[in-house]
Amino acid sequence: MKDKADGALLTVAKAARYLNISTDMMRELLLDPELPRIIFSGDRIRVPQQELNKYIRKRGTEWY
Repeated sequence: MKDKADGALLTVAKAARYLNISTDMMRELLLDPELPRIIFSGDRIRVPQQELNKYIRKRGTEWY
């Protein structure tokens, strides 16, 4: 059974809280084109939680 959070789309603020970082730091992470995001109406950004988890796992093993 899939976890309800698997399909969650997080706002920038919620993604930052999820990672326990500042909103500014989350915006810095969003400068990386490898971090998946969905942009609605020009400035509304959502980050798929499942993809964020994959991105963080990958960055954790390839930080050098």
